[in-house]
Order: sequence, then C-alpha cells, then structure tokens
Amino acid sequence: MAAPTDIRCICKVCTRIRVTIDQIFSVLDVYGWLLNSYVVDFFQDKLWDKLPESWRFALQDTPPQEFGKWLSGDISCTRVWPLTLLALRQVANILQVNRNHEDSNSILICEFNKTKINNNNNETLRTSRNYIFDKSHYQNHKFNNLFSKHIKKKKRYEIHEIAQVCAGCAHEASCKCIVDIGSGMGHLARILAFQYGLNVTCIEQDCTLLQQARKWDQELLMSIRKHIPNYHQKCPQHFTAKLESSSLVESELTSQLTELFQNEFDLSETETEFGLIGLHPCGDLAPILLKLYSSRCEAKFICIVGCCYMKLTIQSDISGSKGYPLSKYLLACKNHSLTYTALEVACHAIEKYCDKLKNGNYEDLIVHTYRAALETVLVKKNEKLRHSQFRNVKVTKGMTFEQLSD
Repeated sequence: MAAPTDIRCICKVCTRIRVTIDQIFSVLDVYGWLLNSYVVDFFQDKLWDKLPESWRFALQDTPPQEFGKWLSGDISCTRVWPLTLLALRQVANILQVNRNHEDSNSILICEFNKTKINNNNNETLRTSRNYIFDKSHYQNHKFNNLFSKHIKKKKRYEIHEIAQVCAGCAHEASCKCIVDIGSGMGHLARILAFQYGLNVTCIEQDCTLLQQARKWDQELLMSIRKHIPNYHQKCPQHFTAKLESSSLVESELTSQLTELFQNEFDLSETETEFGLIGLHPCGDLAPILLKLYSSRCEAKFICIVGCCYMKLTIQSDISGSKGYPLSKYLLACKNHSLTYTALEVACHAIEKYCDKLKNGNYEDLIVHTYRAALETVLVKKNEKLRHSQFRNVKVTKGMTFEQLSD
C-alpha cells in the first residue's frame, strides 16, 4: 500500500505562511496568557504582578503618551526598555498581517495559482467604474451626496472604499453580478448597483432591515432620475434567508441565484456568474462564505471584511460546522486553539489605542479601570457575580467611579 502523499503546496508563499503560523503559536506558548487576560480582572487576578519584573520596572513610571509612541514603533523614544519587551514588539510587527495596501508585499497569492495582477491598482479601480453617468455628474457635489444619504458619517469612507474594491474585482473577473450577504439596509448594494452599474442581489436575515433597504432603493432611484430622467438601472433585489454550511444548501442557493439573475436582470445563464461580498459578516458567516466561494465555480471572486471573531464556532461535533480553524494545516497543529478572549482582542485595531495614548485622548479608557475596580467589589460580595454583564454606559468627560456604578 502506497504511503499517503503530502498535498500541501510547496511554493514559497504557502511555505512562508505555514512557517509564520508555527512562529505565531511559538510566541503564544510564552505570551498567550496576555491575550487570555480580561482587563476586568486586572485587580482581582493581580495581573500587574504577573508581568516580568523588568517590564514592571520600566512601565511603572512611563507616561501613557510615551508608551503609545513606543508601542506604535516611534524611534524617537529614548527610554531604555527591557530586551524581552523589545523582542515581543519586534516579533509582533514581523508576524502580523501586512495591512498596507500600497505595499506589494501585502499581497499573498499562491505561486501555482497566480494570475496576472495589474500593478496599477488605481488605474484598474478607475476603469472599473461603469460610467453610466456623464462625468459632469460626478463633479456635482449634490449628486455625489445622494450615494451617502442615510449612511452614518463614520461609515461613509469605509463603504465607498469597499464598493470601489468590489467593483474593481468584478471588472477584473469580467463579472456583472454581485451577491451581498448580510446586506443590512443595503448601503453597499445601492452604491454597487446605481453608481457602478452592477446587478446586485442581497441576502439578509432580518426582514426589518430588508424592508428598509427596499424603501431606500426606491428613494435613491427617484433622486437620481431628478438629475437623469432616462436613468434605468435596476434596483438591487432583496431576499431574506439564513445561510448554513452544507453542500446541499450551497448547491440550492447557487441554482436559485442563477435563476434570479436570469429572471430579474434579463441575463443569459453564461452572464450569471457572480462575486460574493460581505461587509462585516459576523462570526461564522465569514467562514460559510469562504466555503461557498471555494466549492462553487459560479462564484468568481470573494470580497469580505469579517468581524466578531469571538463568535466563531471553535468546537462542534457536526462535520463542517466549525468556524475556526478552516485550514487543515492549522487543525493539525497541537496548539492551534484560541480562547474567546484572544478572538475578541483580534476585533480591535492596535493603531486606535496607540493614537489615543500618543495624543492624550485616553480619558474614555478609564472606564475599564472603573469596571475592574467594580469587579473586585462584586466578587468580594458574591463569587457568582464574577464577569456579570451590565448595561452599556455612555462614557462622558470627567465621569467618576460612582457615576459608572450607579
């Protein structure tokens, strides 16, 4: 009987990814307890005392602004830091995912599946826009504002950016159709449909959000026609459904999508290949979309920005229902497990906290200190009250411990 063959890709990129995974878990073997610690337990579990003595000595009189600068890699810091702390910062920088989209090294693609990549990303994205409007309309401030209506200001940049990325992917894949999973109130779908001329189908579990999306679709369509009377782009199509990870569900969904694109958008079967997109698919929804993309040839590209990693299914007796890990290589690693706390930390960008510390805008973070102090009071009263959930409290400037407790 022949020995089992190793089907892992041996290209430099895939090999480097596996080495990086091994290195990450080697670091976690030593410092993983930091990720598994709750801020709320700072006083109760005496977390400060668990830090190496050299760290405590260096950090005890370090101003927050200076620590924020050092943590973000500012080389102007002159303080002498412990070598182990310096090494941890350096290894974290080396092993983290490169999120600089302008750096060519941030692109990870298997050498055996490499396709032609257009290095001029800006040009690709610019030409990806379907100029269904005259260019003069794009120079009209009021017209452009139509596509941001009902979107919260802090979300506008993100939605318009990912819309441009999705349109660029559709352009490169010669794909006319988009399936927006977890589409919510349809902000992203409307931009892709009305501004980029794509055929968009939305799948949303919440019927209330779906109804609101349809209302705003019609509102935007009427607003556009005030500027362009002969505008005839079709609205996104909205359907309510809950996606599950199974080959039967994936096959039925794909068939339904093909039929829908044919009937609602007057497309031939060869034109119904689609791209899968999702802005902040929560928990297991992102792995479900990845599995759907990898199993169906009709899905030409996928563009998702996951969130709520702590809601991923870690342990399950049902085959194929795990949200983490998806990788067979990672699953084979003995120390691949991650705790709820570690996955929750992954939802937060370190840059945000570094900026708060550097700029002295960290007053709102004092609420975590208050909550940790309150934890000691609760546990002293009754151990069963440990990690109790409380209603959200709006943090205001100068808030006291008593105000938070009330």
